[in-house]
Amino acid sequence: AACTGSAWCAPKQRGSVVEIVPGLFQLKTPMMGPALPYIMPYALRGSDGVNLIDTGFGTPDAIESLTTQLKSLGYEPSQIRRLFITHAHPDHIGMAGWVKEQSPDCEVIMLEREWQWIQDRWLNNDAWTALSDAWLVRHGVPQDEVDAAQAAGALSPTSPSVKPGETAPAPAAAPRPGGSGRPFSFIEPDVKLQDGDIVEFDGWRLQAVWTPGHTPGSTCFVAREAGVAFVGDLVISYRDGLARSMVAANRDDRRYLGALGAFAGEARALGVTMGMPGHGHPIRSEFAERLEELSTLPREPLSPRNFWRRTRRMARFNTFMWMKDRPRR
Repeated sequence: AACTGSAWCAPKQRGSVVEIVPGLFQLKTPMMGPALPYIMPYALRGSDGVNLIDTGFGTPDAIESLTTQLKSLGYEPSQIRRLFITHAHPDHIGMAGWVKEQSPDCEVIMLEREWQWIQDRWLNNDAWTALSDAWLVRHGVPQDEVDAAQAAGALSPTSPSVKPGETAPAPAAAPRPGGSGRPFSFIEPDVKLQDGDIVEFDGWRLQAVWTPGHTPGSTCFVAREAGVAFVGDLVISYRDGLARSMVAANRDDRRYLGALGAFAGEARALGVTMGMPGHGHPIRSEFAERLEELSTLPREPLSPRNFWRRTRRMARFNTFMWMKDRPRR
């Protein structure tokens, strides 16, 4: 049965694997630096395999970690049947290409709007350049300076930093995100969802809820019958509560804040009680209420006082998350 009472009550654990409710598990794969040391994918048991919400970076350590945790649940990577992507940041989508190689019949599923952003931002250099140029001009960079930088090759998404007067070297043959040695790759999803679409499989029903701002197509997946929402980077959980995604991490922070408030109301309407963030602890009760409270708080301008408070909070989070096995709560 689902844990009741405290939002932080003890789950069942198998090393790094945490059982949330029967058939639903939180995994943990390593990131590439200490700021947020882990990404939390989620595994849902199926009738003939396992289904994942996000993956982690495509590094050897992360691949080994995911493989080991799946084996502890009785699965091989070849038994991954579906991979749901909350958004296209490398720590969430990075292993998608590897998963598809291990399980060719696996369905990769994401919002169509996020796939469009991947194409515009990462796979279509001309579209990315046009968007980038317009942003620079809108924020005060003279058009002639933008044109000059483009002529020097300094603004291409595949070029390195180029100093004034220098000429950029020819771009590498491999595209930017999928080049040799990179810890992530983008593959076209097998299923492109619209806001509100429902995917049914093996007794699960996941509804896609569009929550733009962190990325243009960020998506929460709601398992209404279980009262669970998989929220990606909509929020991060700490031992002492929830935190919003940082301004610097959001593609459009104003839109993100609006989506957070809207999803808080939708989560309550859909009967969501538990929240599964991409970073941090599972929230096991009163999740919709906590989102509503968080969504009403104003952004605080950075100051010496809150700088140290935020630094201490991040330090506590990192100390806890670097533990090999998270303690029972």
